Amino acid sequence: MTTFQVGAVSVTEVVETAMPVPVPLAFRGPDGDADQVDADQVAALRARYPAALFTAGGDPLLVFRSHVLRTPSSVIVLDTCWGNHKERLLDPYAHRLHTPYLDRLAAAGTDPAEVDYVFCTHLHQDHVGWNTRLVDGTWVPTFPNAAYLFVAAEYEHFSTVPAGTHGHDSFADSVLPVVTAGRHRLVEPGFAIDDTVRIEPLPGHTPGHSGLHVTSGSQEAVFTGDLFHVAHQFARPSWHIVSEHDAARATQTRRAFLARYADTGVRVVPAHFNLPAGGYLESRPGGYAYAPA
Repeated sequence: MTTFQVGAVSVTEVVETAMPVPVPLAFRGPDGDADQVDADQVAALRARYPAALFTAGGDPLLVFRSHVLRTPSSVIVLDTCWGNHKERLLDPYAHRLHTPYLDRLAAAGTDPAEVDYVFCTHLHQDHVGWNTRLVDGTWVPTFPNAAYLFVAAEYEHFSTVPAGTHGHDSFADSVLPVVTAGRHRLVEPGFAIDDTVRIEPLPGHTPGHSGLHVTSGSQEAVFTGDLFHVAHQFARPSWHIVSEHDAARATQTRRAFLARYADTGVRVVPAHFNLPAGGYLESRPGGYAYAPA
């Protein structure tokens, strides 16, 4: 468990699971071709990034976590991982999990009842799972007093995902019960949760994919969700994971983000990197470096 500060905002990670993901198997090049992401390029790029991001065998280690943000006025849970007891036949590694997530949340000093807001960067199944928990056979909001913030475009997209495809089951068991309970709120990109935290649009990975931008005093941090899955994308922003909704738009968003935040001292915190406190982007020939915070 790691806690860090962004000015007056305290941030604590709560980890659910982790797994290695071989880049050549999970990623595609700019034209959707797996062969454009070759092993030699992957190995050469790996050397410029922190070793903590990789397994001993060299594969990126993806961590599935929440971040709990305590601002001067709010308690915010960012992303809610896979969830327990969920039917995930399309994701066998996440099918009917039984993890101690709630115990870890408690160890982080957070009672679900005290959370004011839950924000999901997007509605993929590994970011919405603990929105709900199973009680007497019924899915109920895990955070009973929170307002669950869903970007309107994201909600609209996932409400139309057909049965048998990724996102259908998780929308049914991890989003709709929140709506039924009257705990949701549809918002637009740029929405200010409070004086220190606003939603930053980062579209492409999904239609309404967004991050959280924290500003407190002289310090800033951007929680980037799935804009970057692996550090290689700092040098190869056109490489995209197979689940990318709009690869061209996601690439455009990554390029703009890198140009905007490199060398600024703004902390950049991707959702799945094995650096819970994130790091700082630095311009380098042929791409960008990433220094741990």
